[in-house]
Amino acid sequence: MAKKLSETLLIDEYNLKLWSPISKNVGIDRVFPYVSLAQEFYLSDVLGLPLKEELQHQVEEDNLTLENKALMIKIFPVLGFWTSYLALRSIAYTSSQKSLVKEHSDNSEALNEKELAEYLIQLKNNAEQFTEILIRYLCHCKDLYPLWRPSKPCLCDKYEEGEGSNEKTYHNLIYFPNKVRKSCCGCKDK
Repeated sequence: MAKKLSETLLIDEYNLKLWSPISKNVGIDRVFPYVSLAQEFYLSDVLGLPLKEELQHQVEEDNLTLENKALMIKIFPVLGFWTSYLALRSIAYTSSQKSLVKEHSDNSEALNEKELAEYLIQLKNNAEQFTEILIRYLCHCKDLYPLWRPSKPCLCDKYEEGEGSNEKTYHNLIYFPNKVRKSCCGCKDK
């Protein structure tokens, strides 16, 4: 049997554009090479080889189980945001015979380097958050995914369900430099 030349991707064009900040008018041929990188760099270790291969086989056969359909809903934003993070510079810049050039349209203004760096940080933070949501989901539903065998299953203990939380579980999207907080949770220090 001949070896496949490409890996089965766990996201298609529709879901990539739906679950990422990639504009609908960006040529997918400029972005899709980064999907396989995002899948390998950021998703493979989370899923592990047995579960990843099961998902790829079911995607190839267009025969996802209900449990794996639910899992794919958690995977799409992970792949979408990590792909965006990896592809952003390729979308913003193009190589020509003579040099790298910055692309822009007539009715838009390109980000400067500082704005691009801030946007990359935000993309990375969002991608990390979606990855954390995926891991939390797998920990809560580990009985549904017997092929998912994390190397450190005890880390799932931090996701034990309770009746609420007194900890912040969101990330601020605005950064205020040089601001010092007097206490960790807004309560008065004793």
